[in-house]
Amino acid sequence: MLMQLSIMTRIRFQSAALLFLVTLFLNPAYENNCTIAAESTTPSPPGNSTVPTKKDGATKSSPVVVEVNGVKLTQNEVDTQINKTMELAKGKIPQDRVEGVKLDLRKKIIEDFITRTLLSQEIERLKIAVNESEIAQAVKEVEKELPQGMTLETALQQSGTNLGQLREEITFSLRANKLFDSQIKTDSPPTDEEVKNYYTTNQEQFGNPETVHARHILIKTNEQDDEKTKGEKKAKAETVRKQLVEGADFAKLAQEKSDCPSGKKGGDLGTFKRGMMVKPFEDAAFSQKVNEIGPLVTTPFGYHLIQVLEHTQATNKPLEEVKTEIQEALTNQKKQQMATNYLAELRKKAKIIDVTDEVSKK
Repeated sequence: MLMQLSIMTRIRFQSAALLFLVTLFLNPAYENNCTIAAESTTPSPPGNSTVPTKKDGATKSSPVVVEVNGVKLTQNEVDTQINKTMELAKGKIPQDRVEGVKLDLRKKIIEDFITRTLLSQEIERLKIAVNESEIAQAVKEVEKELPQGMTLETALQQSGTNLGQLREEITFSLRANKLFDSQIKTDSPPTDEEVKNYYTTNQEQFGNPETVHARHILIKTNEQDDEKTKGEKKAKAETVRKQLVEGADFAKLAQEKSDCPSGKKGGDLGTFKRGMMVKPFEDAAFSQKVNEIGPLVTTPFGYHLIQVLEHTQATNKPLEEVKTEIQEALTNQKKQQMATNYLAELRKKAKIIDVTDEVSKK
């Protein structure tokens, strides 16, 4: 149920359904880095396109997990969402983290159900509506955000949903945005001092980050390798390094020797910024001189030979150039806090029975 999360984080988000697709398909990652990228976060559950309005959600075969003003979420519904999310993330979560991820998803699903139910009831009470043109425009915005060459139909198929469900999510999101707009009013614009402080403490937002364009050759190691095997692989990596230092073609050797899929492209990893690769690899890549063959770098994935092709330093835009952008960000921060307070008030007035919590108290 991603839609209400997007509303909470971006009050003026014109098509919160974008987050639904972006989370599932557009999560930035390098195809070629043979898992040297920094560890990703726990996936969020996919959107639940059903706006809760009925009071008879429980069945005899499925116990109630939580009840909000008479609207019930059952264990079957929770399990269905968890299973769908885990299927979409299949092969991307280490086996030893699967149970922990499921527990996190369960908590998110319950919290999102409570939030969505409270918002839905207020939307209905205040008779907030959206028209077809608004929905159609939001669908177009979703299509604009898709990767080049991907159609909306393909994206929806990959997410396990359909256009009808997406339109329902968009409708709910737009109505929720209107609800917040009607209930939340900022009292005053940000001051010049607030703008300056924000600019000073968030420099990384206002310009281009430091980046490196690099290629590498990986001699992969495995957890089951004994010391002898590791030694042999390290010796192999040192031999390859010697060849490179003596003038061998890097791309050709990468194609022949590298255990990384990037070897097919001559070891090219593209351009990346800090925080995207594991620490030892990042430290080496950002400290090496351009074009030199660096020393052997050891990571949990093996032995790397890195060549930096380009190193671009960070640049910052002047305050005056981004002042309007900062004012907007600060205004949204205030709105987000006010939205949090508004939801807290709805929650305080609601009758919420958390069965899990009730059981834990016994």
